[in-house]
Amino acid sequence: MMNEETSSPASSNVVALFFKRLGQLYQLQLDKWTPHTKVRWAAALGLVGLFLLRVFTKQGWYIVTYALGIYHLNLFIAFLTPKIDPALDLDDDQGPELPTKSNEEFRPFIRRLPEFKFWYAISKSTVIGIVCTFFDMFNVPVFWPILVLYFITLFCITMKRQIRHMIKYRYLPFTHSKPRYQPVAQEK
Repeated sequence: MMNEETSSPASSNVVALFFKRLGQLYQLQLDKWTPHTKVRWAAALGLVGLFLLRVFTKQGWYIVTYALGIYHLNLFIAFLTPKIDPALDLDDDQGPELPTKSNEEFRPFIRRLPEFKFWYAISKSTVIGIVCTFFDMFNVPVFWPILVLYFITLFCITMKRQIRHMIKYRYLPFTHSKPRYQPVAQEK
């Protein structure tokens, strides 16, 4: 009996070490992907394309597609929104604000959902969506044009509200057209 009691914690320790090592290897792969933004997004778009191809060829899983679209829209809105929402910042002493005048101090745009976490959530959810298409219990019969209409309506309303918010509080979540200042070379 003593032999069984002493072997049980050792076997659970081996299992815990295995999963800890597996998590470390997974994190190592994520860390290697971090600087390769374009490749990451190309892979994510490839996954979304693979999902859509599977749904189109199998002619089903429209509820899964709708849920995935809503989730991706939610992630996109969080990606566009500042971490500290100026609409909720009622008191000046609560934290930093976005500049509203040209003579105010520049404060960089900090996203509520950083780009890497945005990519990671889209990739992970698309893989889960692809896995769901292998199970018939998720293939609920629905009239898919209604879901498309609902999604388009929701997208338009949400983006209209987000664009109004961006205009009202004068922030631009993209760095494409923002000026980039180069450091001045010092003389030797």
